[in-house]
Amino acid sequence: MLSAVENSPVLVLNADYRPLSYFPLSLWSWQDTVKAVFLDRVNVLSEYEHKIRSPSFEMRLPSVIALKEFVLQSRRPAFTRFNVFLRDRFSCQYCAQQFRPEALTFDHLIPKSRGGKTTWENVVTACSKCNLRKGNFLPDVVKMHPINTPRSPTSFELQERGRMFPPNHLHESWRDFLYWDSELENGNDSD
Repeated sequence: MLSAVENSPVLVLNADYRPLSYFPLSLWSWQDTVKAVFLDRVNVLSEYEHKIRSPSFEMRLPSVIALKEFVLQSRRPAFTRFNVFLRDRFSCQYCAQQFRPEALTFDHLIPKSRGGKTTWENVVTACSKCNLRKGNFLPDVVKMHPINTPRSPTSFELQERGRMFPPNHLHESWRDFLYWDSELENGNDSD
C-alpha cells in the first residue's frame, strides 16, 4: 500500500502560473519537488496536509508549485500515436465515435505500401472496425474520407484539446490552477 506521501503528485506550473501541460497533466513526484524547493527553482503555491521529515528538517509536502524561470514550450508537438489521438479528440475519423485510447489505431490515408508516409498530414485516428474496412485502399476507392483533414497541430491546440479530457485524479488544491471544460467534483461546486 502506498503511503500518503508516495500517493501525492505535485502539480507543476510554468512561471506564468499555467500548467506546463494539460495532457498529460504536468505532475512531479514528491522527491523531484523537494529537490526543486531546496535548489530554489520553484515557488510553493499550495501544500498537502502531510509532512515529510528528516532528522534535521520538516516541511509540508507541496501540492502545487510554479517554476521560477519560464520554460518556453515547443511550438511543434512530437508526432506520437497519443498526440494523433488527442488531435482527433479520441474519435474515429471515419465513423465519428469516441473511444478510449487503447481501442484506437491510426490509419494512413495513403497506405505505407503505396508510398504513404507516417506524418501528421497522412495519419488519422481510426477505430479497429473502420481501419479494417478501409484496409490497404485509398480513401476514394472505398468511399471513406476522414471527417477532418489531417494536419499538424500546434502545441497550443493539443493543450487546449487536453483540457477537454481531465484526468481521473485531481487534488482539491489544484482547482484554482486548472481550467477544465467540465466540473472537477461530481457536479458539486463549493463556491
